[in-house]
Amino acid sequence: MTFIVKTRKVLLNKLLNRRQLSVELLHPNKPTPSQESIVKELASKYKADERNVVVYGLRTQFGGNRTTGFALIYDTQQYLLKFEPKFRLRRRGIIPKRDGSRKGWKEVKSKLKKTRGAEKTKIYMSRKTDKREVIRVQKETYLKGFVGK
Repeated sequence: MTFIVKTRKVLLNKLLNRRQLSVELLHPNKPTPSQESIVKELASKYKADERNVVVYGLRTQFGGNRTTGFALIYDTQQYLLKFEPKFRLRRRGIIPKRDGSRKGWKEVKSKLKKTRGAEKTKIYMSRKTDKREVIRVQKETYLKGFVGK
């Protein structure tokens, strides 16, 4: 490897079934390492599956040579899907990215403001349950891919 990984403040969080780490990377005269290479290094260091390691919040010091960030090492994939925020799951490609534009969503929101009574709740609930259902199905299919491996 072209960088050295130092971990600090390693906490074992039993409630969330994960290890929480503060990560410091030393990479003299080299660019900032990719998240994939950092994940591989941490997985080998802590004897964990690469799919259960999440790295985020990387900040490179001005002038280079040192990067700091955070890492989470979950016990299993189920806990990763249960406790990890949706935006990080979207980054990893587990949950599908949002469809439609921000402008379209705002137009629907303004239409909801104009409707009254039961129609409003029907429209709102149908939109909300559809999104939740899609995310739930996507998580289940993602987990089924690991059962066979």
